[in-house]
Amino acid sequence: MHSSSAFTAFVANTFFIFVLLLGMAMPANSNEQSFPSSLGLANIFSDHMVVQRNKPIVIWGTAIANSQVYVTMASHNGATETLATAANDQGAWQITLNARPAGGPYQLKVQAQGANNLHDIILVNDILVGDVWLASGQSNMEWQLGGDTTNWQQEVAASDLPAIRFFKLDKRYSASPQTDIPGRQWHVAGPKTSAQFSAVAWHFAKRYHLQTGIPVAIIDSTWGGTPAEAWTSTEALLSIEGYQTAAKDMQDNAVKWQQKFVENSQLEQQKWQLIGSEQAYQDGKILRADFDDGHWPLVILPNAANHALSDIVWARKHLYLDALPVTASLDIGELNQIGQVFVNGTRVYNESWQDSTQLVSFDAGLLRKGDNIIVIRALNSWDNKVLIGQEKRFFVQTDEKRHDLSGLWRVSNQVEAPIPKVSMYNWQPGVLFNGMINPLTAFPIQGVIWYQGENNVGAAALYADLFKGLISDWRKQWQTPNLPFLFVQLASYMQPKSQPTQSAWAELREAQASALTLPNTAMVVALDVGDAEDIHPRDKASVGQRLWLAAQHLVLQQNTPYSGPVLDSYSTELTSKGAQMRLSFSHVYQGLKVKGESLLGFAMAGQDGKFFNAEASIIGNEVVVSSASVAQPKALRYGWADNSPANLYNSADLPAAPFRIEMPVE
Repeated sequence: MHSSSAFTAFVANTFFIFVLLLGMAMPANSNEQSFPSSLGLANIFSDHMVVQRNKPIVIWGTAIANSQVYVTMASHNGATETLATAANDQGAWQITLNARPAGGPYQLKVQAQGANNLHDIILVNDILVGDVWLASGQSNMEWQLGGDTTNWQQEVAASDLPAIRFFKLDKRYSASPQTDIPGRQWHVAGPKTSAQFSAVAWHFAKRYHLQTGIPVAIIDSTWGGTPAEAWTSTEALLSIEGYQTAAKDMQDNAVKWQQKFVENSQLEQQKWQLIGSEQAYQDGKILRADFDDGHWPLVILPNAANHALSDIVWARKHLYLDALPVTASLDIGELNQIGQVFVNGTRVYNESWQDSTQLVSFDAGLLRKGDNIIVIRALNSWDNKVLIGQEKRFFVQTDEKRHDLSGLWRVSNQVEAPIPKVSMYNWQPGVLFNGMINPLTAFPIQGVIWYQGENNVGAAALYADLFKGLISDWRKQWQTPNLPFLFVQLASYMQPKSQPTQSAWAELREAQASALTLPNTAMVVALDVGDAEDIHPRDKASVGQRLWLAAQHLVLQQNTPYSGPVLDSYSTELTSKGAQMRLSFSHVYQGLKVKGESLLGFAMAGQDGKFFNAEASIIGNEVVVSSASVAQPKALRYGWADNSPANLYNSADLPAAPFRIEMPVE
């Protein structure tokens, strides 16, 4: 839910117009040009692009008003197709080429001829025809492969797969629908590029390509810490409960909102310039042991959430050593969420919003016998609440000796200017759809992979209709009624509880699952790949692999397991040992199984509605559940927790979807 260091949103209408003119007035890839060009292509049409197989290929751009435009698509073996059209009075043009099977490479040649008979030419090279997938949502989809994901170094080293291509949109929000695409470059997968790819999308694309041989493209349109209503058009939101008023306001007062966005964008730029500035420590004085910090307040670190600091925080602490060490490391424990650590003037650790604080080894030669200085610069770009340190994880280690850093530090947030207060306008209804989805809707795609929901936790009652509305809206916008839509259910998060309790995360998961009532949808269960300490679990491979299995089923129509067990029916029965519930499931395949010594994650309630942990066992292809504390079951839950130990799987090692049963009142 953190915001990205690439968070800056250039949203002024004038800026959009500037980008449109700049992006289309100059050839993206021109090796053959007679005169300064007035011909332009939408930004997505550039070298190494991928177009959707078996669908008409739509090309569009700008030219001199009323000029003739000729588009040729040629393959390496000489097969060509040429079509012509005329630019309209505003200079816009669009042309549709015939559908092609997977293959390539192709070259696109676009020419324009105006009244003066002068020709403009653009060449786009190395085009593949394959399957194009839109990856969208918030930070768990945005999260890069190189963001300390599981085995990321090995993945990057083995990523020389040139038939996989990525195109990432720049972040942008707008009060009205935009048509120019805020992104400029396709990247071919390889060790020099793949670390910057969405990790979930990478694991999905890699499996997709390796098992089919089809070129795969990912269009990455993501923004961390954003709600689903921002990704839904205001047109659709007008008919979705809970969002009509705000959507109508955005439509009716677009000019007013856009002006707010312009002003906010300026503050946003100032904020990130300040965050990225090294001016405060460029001369090295604040990093030295003899720097005068005597007027700085003494603050106890680690600090708890109720004692959070604000703005750009500088913290200094002296460390005295009796002897020079051979090895050295440090652990700050918590550095929420951006910062640097310096030892005797040298930076030994740098943390971005995408990193998790860890034990770091550093050159012991930086230390000296006697007085040493540890300096921390920390800030929180998300909510400006700075936390430094963590109990039992706040130390410097020299050889076998651990030096505890907890206690009094000299701390100041007056060294640098306060962080400008920036509004989260990217949360407003429709604004991300306007800026980052609407521009893509003329570009044919195979389907959507989606990972979002954290920012809507607490609003589950509205999310079910909202999410289904988003899916239906995007299908309408792409004019593809059954556009495949594969989504990830929220992973486990926060500390597990020993006893059943209410859970906003469980309610949101249930709302997500309701979208399965729409055709051509599939859900990836991620309860088992969560992290109690981190809302960004680093096992992205399991998520990507499960999305691929769903694509096999929905798109490639292969008869392979793609879903974990889903509750199908239940019954209640009395036995000599008391009442029990018998559950049947679909998507069992070769059978149910438990990972671990016993089946966990079930809770049962009686007439009073109080839930107790329940015992469960697999009998054949059913699960039997009972509780000694419940004489007459009236409700049952599975996986119903922020962080659940649920461990029911099928023979394909896919986890069961969480659910709840509320029996009708007799």
